[in-house]
Amino acid sequence: MVAALKPGARMVLRRIADLGGAASYDDVQQYFADHLTYPIPTSRIGGTLTSIKAVQRRIAPDSTGPLLQRDERARLYRIDDALVPGLTRAFAMADARPDLLRGSAPSP
Repeated sequence: MVAALKPGARMVLRRIADLGGAASYDDVQQYFADHLTYPIPTSRIGGTLTSIKAVQRRIAPDSTGPLLQRDERARLYRIDDALVPGLTRAFAMADARPDLLRGSAPSP
């Protein structure tokens, strides 16, 4: 699923995973508003977070629970604790082999 996400959504998901699996909407928005290499305008964070849910609906089995859960009142995004280690490994693998996310041939 990580490879199916657009780069912005992948970066947001990674940020939430790096924070232990939970972050407020404002924390995510603030982090990417001032990000040096991949800034996301504050007006686009909501759409970026929504695209994570859209990708999961499109490619995940129907019986799968939501990857990214949202508490509407607290505006808190949370990844289930059991999924954070797997996401962390997927991002580490993507750092080592970025061609896996692009679908291109591996470098020699």
